[in-house]
Amino acid sequence: MIVVLHPMGGDPADMLYLFERYSRPARLIFPYGHPGGGKYLWYDSVREDVAAPVVTREADRLAAVLAALVVARPTLGKPLVTGFSQGGIMTFALAVTHPESLAAAFPISGMLPPSLYPSAAISSRPRPRAFPPVMAFHGDVDLAVPTRSARASIAELQHAGYVAELHEFAGLGHDLSDQEQRALLERIGQAADALSVAAVRE
Repeated sequence: MIVVLHPMGGDPADMLYLFERYSRPARLIFPYGHPGGGKYLWYDSVREDVAAPVVTREADRLAAVLAALVVARPTLGKPLVTGFSQGGIMTFALAVTHPESLAAAFPISGMLPPSLYPSAAISSRPRPRAFPPVMAFHGDVDLAVPTRSARASIAELQHAGYVAELHEFAGLGHDLSDQEQRALLERIGQAADALSVAAVRE
């Protein structure tokens, strides 16, 4: 199961093109955020450090949706989650607030709001059995969601014990290039293959 989160002011249908070249069997899920101005958003803020309760509330809602989907639509392993821009921010947030809900996270042009940096929180509560790997994708000249914020997010996750990596694309702003799309689909495909192998071994 691959869950794809739309950007602020977007529509789930806008994200369909991402998987036109994905050739592996998969159940694709494109959730809706909240209606706003004829489109959809996950939360109404453009602050880089949006308040933790605002993002956490939406992450809780998405985690509940994922849990229900896994029951209603049986799949191999836990969901793989990706998203662009605000959808990428929500992907980061899910990996931190509900690490048990997903197999891996693939945020695109997103970042983890500093209000959700996990090091202190993780050290003050029972440690999850496992953290999902986080593989982020970002243009190196992105000004809308600054590349430095994505770098800081990945460094923070690594410090907290996550397997996390950032793939930067030269000359790319707040957008998706063919090269980035190919790299994203390849990494998602590798994660999907690993879930299939694990299911066979079980």
